[in-house]
Amino acid sequence: MDMHAARPLPPGTSVAVFNHYSASWIGGFEVATTFDDGYELRRRSDDTVLPKTFSVDDLRLEHG
Repeated sequence: MDMHAARPLPPGTSVAVFNHYSASWIGGFEVATTFDDGYELRRRSDDTVLPKTFSVDDLRLEHG
């Protein structure tokens, strides 16, 4: 799925995040808030909202 062509991801959408350090995708997150410049994410394991905005380039839909 081309995330750039799609509508903004609604809150609650399960996503994986690209980890630039390990060059791998990390699952277990969901969209908490949608902004014009990216997404705020919630870690599902403990419901913590991460203190960073993530670009659409660093996200992909997580299929469960």
